[in-house]
Amino acid sequence: MGVDVGHTGKNPNTCAARVRKSAAALAVILLATPATADELLGADFADLRGEASVEAILFPEDPLVAGQDHNGLSFSIEPTGTLEWNAVEALGGADVTATVRPFLRIDTADDERTHLDFREAKLDLRFGDTDVTIGSDIVFWGKTEVDQLVDIVNQVDGVEGTDGEDKLGQPMLALRRIVELGDFSGQASAFYFPYFRDRTFLGEESRLRSPIVIDGEDARYETGGDEWSPGFAARLAGFYGDIDAGIHVFHGLGRDPAFEVSRVAFIGGQPVPTELRPVYGRITQIGFDGQYTSGATLWKAEAIGRFDQRNLAFEKEDYAAAIAGVEHTLYGIGGTEFDLGLIAEYAYDSRGSRALTPFENDLVLGARFALNDAQDTAALLTAAVDTETQETVLRLEGERRLGDGFKLEIVGQAFLNTDDDSLAHALREDHSLRITLSAFW
Repeated sequence: MGVDVGHTGKNPNTCAARVRKSAAALAVILLATPATADELLGADFADLRGEASVEAILFPEDPLVAGQDHNGLSFSIEPTGTLEWNAVEALGGADVTATVRPFLRIDTADDERTHLDFREAKLDLRFGDTDVTIGSDIVFWGKTEVDQLVDIVNQVDGVEGTDGEDKLGQPMLALRRIVELGDFSGQASAFYFPYFRDRTFLGEESRLRSPIVIDGEDARYETGGDEWSPGFAARLAGFYGDIDAGIHVFHGLGRDPAFEVSRVAFIGGQPVPTELRPVYGRITQIGFDGQYTSGATLWKAEAIGRFDQRNLAFEKEDYAAAIAGVEHTLYGIGGTEFDLGLIAEYAYDSRGSRALTPFENDLVLGARFALNDAQDTAALLTAAVDTETQETVLRLEGERRLGDGFKLEIVGQAFLNTDDDSLAHALREDHSLRITLSAFW
């Protein structure tokens, strides 16, 4: 475990500079997509839509770590601009779609949450049964509810939430082709990733972070090529009757970093870690995800084998992990329009307590409510219980449309009976309620 003794000061104007640069970049994007873009560029179709949100995060308990803010308030905007051209002769008659989807968040509490990312900035070319994507894109793989083991293409945007579902755009060259093999209908895909995206981490002012601050900008790479170390992936996925399944292979810098001490302070003559740096190494992953539909019941499973991944003890380890479960929906409960989905999943990781994930031996139970009303009111309640320590993470997600152009979302989270050696123990006082009001255009 490497140690650099000492401290290098950060520019106190970093946050303000980041805000100015992010806002300026976003303004250029918006101004570069005028309402008459289809006329100016000769496109057959042009569209500009988007979402703007105000988010408040409330914590009923005082923080465990000095310097953390009690609550948080932020603003985000995510416009999407699209241009389409049909049968472009210069590209062999391909249909072409250009998409730009920047995401900007400005946070009042944490400098690290103020950031700009291009979730999408790409060209999609279609040649009959073959598609080519060039640029930054988001690709989702997975079937299970709580954790998607196979979803490895995009890096986690760690400042957006704790569930790992928010992802950074990944630069790529992707080739996809429709495959028909007897009763199997699907798609074969190949990916080249020329550039690696570092995970984002919350700053020292934020709650819901590790007790030792992680400096994501001080990342170390074990490949010698830094962020320009290339990666590759291939996937075959599709339908065979009532089965929806996929298999994949990935080789490149792993999206899950290990951590080493980068700064220490001497307290009472003893070194105490004050900051960590992420360390990214080259890994290989193979995996399977599948879902079988039997009437109102969905049987789901994901499994991976990963090689050369560093664990929580900073040791390279080959391991296997799997999630399997079932979701059964009760439609029209009691003669009403309400639907209730019952969820049960089990997650296993062969590394046990050395895993970089909290889901190493956990039972997940959940219930999904859908009112099927004009406002699309829905809620999801889950409880993830460690089968050995009974540590429990409760999570409630709810949403409801307000009129035609607004939506209210709430996310509540609580950490109960946390084990002293678990990743969640540092969050034992970070029970929270996240309230988001979004406007769409």
